[in-house]
Amino acid sequence: MILGKKVRLRAFREDDLKSAITWINNPVVTRYLTDMRPRSIVEERAWLDRAMRNDDPTAVMLVIETSDGEYAGSVGLMHIDVRNRHAEAGIVIARPEDWGRGLGTEAMQLILRHAFEELNLHRILLRVFTFNERAIKSYVKLGFVEEGRLRENMFRHGAWHDTVLMGILADEYFARHGRTEDGDVVDTAPPR
Repeated sequence: MILGKKVRLRAFREDDLKSAITWINNPVVTRYLTDMRPRSIVEERAWLDRAMRNDDPTAVMLVIETSDGEYAGSVGLMHIDVRNRHAEAGIVIARPEDWGRGLGTEAMQLILRHAFEELNLHRILLRVFTFNERAIKSYVKLGFVEEGRLRENMFRHGAWHDTVLMGILADEYFARHGRTEDGDVVDTAPPR
């Protein structure tokens, strides 16, 4: 388990199916994902079974759980390349009522710390659609910078949108968020 102040990141378990099937079929949530088609419970159970087995060595997928034990979404690293020390991050906050509470920002900060301090990765990439302004602000706050755009790459609700490619390097992360020493985060960044 990876502990934060507002959330903790934990492995998937069987009782997550009810929460997962609810959000994966909520178009208000999935409009921010690449694949937004409805999913059956059989399909979602198969995905959950794979996540619980953790049989993909190039991925780390974790549940975001609130401090009071509520399922809030998921966060992960995909396409982990240990030779070149990079991966792609992804996150979803499953309940719209949790948006804007800082849960996603903290969950992403925790998975970045895990990536850089525990997995010894050097670079993390993510993709975000231009209409997801809340997420872009969160990523910039964490230290991600725009590295490029895939122009008119996503068609949503009758219009074309760009996909923004954002990245953060380990040194940039540590300059902003500090390092962990003896279990405590040491903030080395100057006050903002």
